Amino acid sequence: MRFRELVSPPDAYETGPLNKITDLEGIEVGHFTLIEDAPRCLRTGISIVRISGVYGSPIPAACSVFNGYGKSMGLVQIEELGTVESDIFLTNTLSIGAVQQGAAKLALEDNPEMTSLNVVVMECNDGYLSDIRSLSIREEMVSKAVMDARKDFALGSCGAGTGMICFGYKGGIGSSSRIIEFDGRKYTVGAIVLSNFGRSSDLRIPSLELSNDSGSSAQGAGSLIMILGTDLPLMPHQLKRVSRHMSLAIGLLGAPGHHGSGDISLAFSTAREYSLRDQRLMKNENTISEIFRASAWACVEAIVDSMLSSDSMTGFKGSVKSLKSAVIRKP
Repeated sequence: MRFRELVSPPDAYETGPLNKITDLEGIEVGHFTLIEDAPRCLRTGISIVRISGVYGSPIPAACSVFNGYGKSMGLVQIEELGTVESDIFLTNTLSIGAVQQGAAKLALEDNPEMTSLNVVVMECNDGYLSDIRSLSIREEMVSKAVMDARKDFALGSCGAGTGMICFGYKGGIGSSSRIIEFDGRKYTVGAIVLSNFGRSSDLRIPSLELSNDSGSSAQGAGSLIMILGTDLPLMPHQLKRVSRHMSLAIGLLGAPGHHGSGDISLAFSTAREYSLRDQRLMKNENTISEIFRASAWACVEAIVDSMLSSDSMTGFKGSVKSLKSAVIRKP
């Protein structure tokens, strides 16, 4: 189930054909999902956002931290240089080292002259549903996520999202896109999220009403990773502003943010050429405000889809309901 099967989101934007980040040309997403019941209870995995040509030709990027209780790797160089030079990987908190090593080895195999690489690995903690202390993610699993990369990828409890909880319901991987038009040309804004934050008592979904069947009380801090790609010709300082506005999705869904949450946004542009006309347009206050709005609402819908696309799950420390188990109706 996806948000738009129930209602039309209030922002009224058109989406791409898949309503996913992969509506953006040159982007694919892959997952490796690890589920075991014995001898360890595992509900974890790896997800990858593949960006065509990024290892040979870095692209403009920026990141923002709404709440810094996170362990992501690779953000320092993005902050310094304003570019991303690797695919973007997602996993659980204690597996970022293994994923970084697996990704680096694959890149070195493909690039014999490479001696340095800033691999971006972002994380959330899946320790309620998965035995995170088992360190079950291994370097060689990264290649399986890479080989799974495709345009029409799975949502919900898959890849890095397998063991995540959002607003007390089953969370995970969500995605959405927006099409915006300036000067007669259409551009794509696409978001993918790893959702693992919020309390069920906070949740407010625009245009939907939930029953009183609340989610699990297991989650209250958690984390949220939001990644946004676009073909808009935005420079790093403009992407920085977009990445900050992506965090508005947290409040639009009712959450105030929590001390133990690592809420991090990363925005990138696949546009590698910038004309003076493009930059005049991107500096226009109405243009950039529209980009802020489209980006925030793409993240909102991606978060809701991460829950609606997930079934209930029993794991390491207990069970978590699906948001679909609550009665959802138009108000």
